[in-house]
Amino acid sequence: MKRRHFLEKSLLATSHIALSTGTLSIKPKQWFPEKKITTITYNVYAFQGYPKTDDTQFVLKEVQGQMPERIALELALFHPDIVTFQEAPAEEEVKKVAEKLDMQYTYFPGGFPGALLTKFEIANAQNCPLVQKSEPGDLFSRHWGKATLKTEDEEIMLYSAHLHPSDDAIRAREVEEVLKVMQADAKTGQLLLFQGDLNHEPIQDEYARWAQAGLTDCYSAKGVEQRNTIKSTFPNRTVDYIWANEVLSKRLLRCKVLFEGNFRTNPMDERSFALSDHLPVMAEFK
Repeated sequence: MKRRHFLEKSLLATSHIALSTGTLSIKPKQWFPEKKITTITYNVYAFQGYPKTDDTQFVLKEVQGQMPERIALELALFHPDIVTFQEAPAEEEVKKVAEKLDMQYTYFPGGFPGALLTKFEIANAQNCPLVQKSEPGDLFSRHWGKATLKTEDEEIMLYSAHLHPSDDAIRAREVEEVLKVMQADAKTGQLLLFQGDLNHEPIQDEYARWAQAGLTDCYSAKGVEQRNTIKSTFPNRTVDYIWANEVLSKRLLRCKVLFEGNFRTNPMDERSFALSDHLPVMAEFK
């Protein structure tokens, strides 16, 4: 059948349906998918790429100037509304990623800086928030920050953290301070997200403390596929999380560790590299 005749028959068939039924019998959901909020947390290893070996070192040197664009393009495949970075590079590099993703951003300075990038309005942001107005001392040597985000019709309280990797006592005190801030900020009906590189595993005491405080580990609730987040070459440990309070966790659709694309390496290619030594964690909410 010639293409012209095929199109004519198709149009006639469509007209017949419209005339006989008055309207096409298609559910609105097929045309207007349910709105989602997608958030990602990612320790980006200061945009260095990983691993640095005899086979990859020259490739990594070659792509250094491309890393903001490479990371932005990879994240864009998942259409995030919120992204938090741990071990962020210089603020200027974060700004490049935000511009590529058409997002606002705020930067959390620290020994290993953090950043928040979002499609939503950043109503306010605070670096290293503490309940007592004092210096943190040996706490939060990486980063700890919070921000209030405004969507079209609601607010989200967003917390981002990178806790101490090796000193259990310091990390335990950091957990205590984070929970104090969350408790002071808590409001009835408030949507609360807490995400980052928390440097503990699910079997450790810190994990239990978040749960006891009423937070839900999004992966434990609705995780799909493997959950380990480090290393991107061969993930065998979990240290990166997205937590939600009760109100928001009821809207959780799924959570996934992004062990795919350029977030991971290709074991068949010795010159392949990942964008970081960690894998991002993504959660989607109604």
